[in-house]
Amino acid sequence: MAPRPSYRLAWALVLALAAPACDAEEPATASLPPRPGAARQGQAEAARAAVDALLAAPAPATLLPVLAQGHGVARELLGRHTLEYTADFTLAPEVEARPVVDRPVALTQGVRDELALRWAAGPGEPVRFHLSQKTDKERGREVMILGEQAYTRLLHRGWHVRPLDGDVHLRWLDEAQRSVHDVVAFAAPALAVTAAEEGELVRVGLGLAGAVDPAVRLGGVARKWRESAEITAIEGTLTLDRATGLWRSAEIRVRYTLRDAEGRALRGETHLTGKVEPAPDLQLDAPEGAQPVPERVRYEVERRRLLDGLAGT
Repeated sequence: MAPRPSYRLAWALVLALAAPACDAEEPATASLPPRPGAARQGQAEAARAAVDALLAAPAPATLLPVLAQGHGVARELLGRHTLEYTADFTLAPEVEARPVVDRPVALTQGVRDELALRWAAGPGEPVRFHLSQKTDKERGREVMILGEQAYTRLLHRGWHVRPLDGDVHLRWLDEAQRSVHDVVAFAAPALAVTAAEEGELVRVGLGLAGAVDPAVRLGGVARKWRESAEITAIEGTLTLDRATGLWRSAEIRVRYTLRDAEGRALRGETHLTGKVEPAPDLQLDAPEGAQPVPERVRYEVERRRLLDGLAGT
């Protein structure tokens, strides 16, 4: 998979409705089934409460939970929609130095990651989506899932089809939805946040804070190098849906400095732009000319099949 903004902060929204029933002669312990639409209503209420908290006290601690909503919330509350983002990552030495024998050379590195998602199913409907992701390094993939059929192709290749046999695509959808969250989370220790209500939207401003708050830095395997990075500039604007908290547009630029394993100073920049738009009439059709996925011969399975056949004769 192409490079992505790093490390995910999961946020689950769950509503449990139970009504214990009692009888004078025979106590009952069973619960009534949830009301139709109760889970969706619960998600909407929790999302609106999170936006209320952000408006009351704009800060990384109140913004990150809003942005951490997974794609499951978007599927339920937004329905058919499109999502696009472009992310540029660069890292370069602050001072160009001549190569030294037996010492790694510090080179300028950069990559552009482009993603486009078309979700074509309403709440409760079978999965229907098309996901395309590619980099400027001639690497990319496309995935289309229509019900129980999965279509895939690599960059400049033809389509292949096979029965859907897993749910890893749910992770890819969450990663796309949380792309904005991941960039904001990286900048969070040095982030200043403003938020204002504008009709059905909330406009969020991002800037560099006067002091660093390490308490909001994410953990995980990237924590060590993030602790060594110094955020030098933050600028950006987000728009959120007032009712759901789902992000609708984003432009974020974060600049930072750090030192590599040799102690040399590096400067880095992350720039992300993205948008999400409702698409109530969006439809998807299966790609033409898709071929079955070639299956590799698994010799242990083949050997067992032949032995079982011999045993039955």
